[in-house]
Amino acid sequence: MNALSEDNIVVRTLLNVLDPSTEQRDACAVNRYAALKKLRVSIPSPVVEDTYDAPSRPAHIVVEERLSSCTISVSWSDPCSGRYNAQIWRSGLARDAAVCALTGRAISRGDEVFRPRAHDFHVPSNRHQMILAATLDPHAEQAAA
Repeated sequence: MNALSEDNIVVRTLLNVLDPSTEQRDACAVNRYAALKKLRVSIPSPVVEDTYDAPSRPAHIVVEERLSSCTISVSWSDPCSGRYNAQIWRSGLARDAAVCALTGRAISRGDEVFRPRAHDFHVPSNRHQMILAATLDPHAEQAAA
C-alpha cells in the first residue's frame, strides 16, 4: 500500500501545484524573470539576399514630432501590424540591411535609424521596421548632396 502511494505521480503533482514549496516558488519566479528578459533580446532578422523581396510599405506613416535628438513620435497605421498613435521611436544603428519604412530607401548595416521602442511587457508588432535618420534631418540631406 505504501508503494502505491509513492507511485501515484498524479496525486503528488497535484499536491505540488496546490501547495508548492518555497523552492518551487523561487524557481518559478526566476523562470518568469528569464522569460521577460528574453523579450528584450532582439530576434535576428532573416538573412538579406539579392532576391529578397522587401515587405510592402505601410498604408500611412506620419512623423508627428521630434521629441529629442534621439526620439521621435510616429503615427503608424498598417493593415498587418495595426495602428499606433504617438508611438515613440528611438535612434540607433541598423543591425542589418533593410528598407526605410517612410521613404523606401535602402538602409545599410551601420546606418543611423529610428526604431519603435519596446518595453518588457509590450513588444510592438512593427518592431522590425526602421526609418532612416537622414530622411528626417534636412541639414544632413543638403550636406550629402
